[in-house]
Amino acid sequence: MLDQYLSKNFKKNSDGLYGIYDRVSFDNVFRVLLNNDFEYEEALNFILCNCSLSAIIFQERIYNNYYLNISTEETISKDLIDLRN
Repeated sequence: MLDQYLSKNFKKNSDGLYGIYDRVSFDNVFRVLLNNDFEYEEALNFILCNCSLSAIIFQERIYNNYYLNISTEETISKDLIDLRN
């Protein structure tokens, strides 16, 4: 199921990694992993091993530990709501 979701929503690059280059996509994939019984660190490790990420993802989601604030209870992260508004 997880492979189907990723294949349907993201293209693979020449290295076979799914391209996740924006915060909304990262958050959505992270939520899918959490909903599939991954712990936070397991979800992060899965993404790091299977996805090609942009610098903004590394800075704003990983380096700053924002991924720990991502919740399955919400559909969009609070910081992205503020950015959108």
